[in-house]
Amino acid sequence: HGAKNVPIAIATSLEKLGLEYLDLYHIHWPVSSKNKKNHVGYKSTYAAMTKLLETGQVKHLGVCNFSPHQLDDLINSTSHPPSVHQMELHPYLQQTEWIDWHSKHGIHVTAYSPFAGANPIYDPGEPPQLLHNEVTQRIAKKRNCTPAQVLLVWGLSRGTSVIPKSSHANRITENVGALTCKLEKGDFKDLDGLGKWHHRFVNPSKTWGVELYEGLEDSKGKHGKSA
Repeated sequence: HGAKNVPIAIATSLEKLGLEYLDLYHIHWPVSSKNKKNHVGYKSTYAAMTKLLETGQVKHLGVCNFSPHQLDDLINSTSHPPSVHQMELHPYLQQTEWIDWHSKHGIHVTAYSPFAGANPIYDPGEPPQLLHNEVTQRIAKKRNCTPAQVLLVWGLSRGTSVIPKSSHANRITENVGALTCKLEKGDFKDLDGLGKWHHRFVNPSKTWGVELYEGLEDSKGKHGKSA
């Protein structure tokens, strides 16, 4: 972060990508560092990013992993509110009220980690890995889809974009195949039932020494209403 770093970062990215502009440019976390200490900070960086809209280097701005208070604070400090908010979303961490808030404020939501920590290093024991959950497996078999496709369809049905990560051609093809996977009302209800876990996999709060996600569902099972 840092206002002075923004023009350097965008110029470097555009040069590496061989592009004249980016459709979307994100602040990945609402956290800055100074003298090797982390703190919540984003306003000066975002203000510098809005200038990229004027230069034409960026078409839209976005944020990631903001809490309700942080996003409300940012919106009230700028004439260029973010177009997109990227956050962890899957049946174990549904954040329905938070998604509704964005809809009312004209901010699109993008879901990262739609498979809920599929990497074995995230395996918490409970809940079971979402791709191998009995509910996901049963629906996939019944609808002749893969578990990954079932979860992607669930995410798309909520009006969010979903961005599964893979470098394997066969898995990328499988993910695109979600567009032909059809689920029934009862399937969505069963997947919604997994929300009882309220489990967040990506939370570096303790490691970074800052409070993140205040007011949202967390890995302790607490469910706070969004602002």
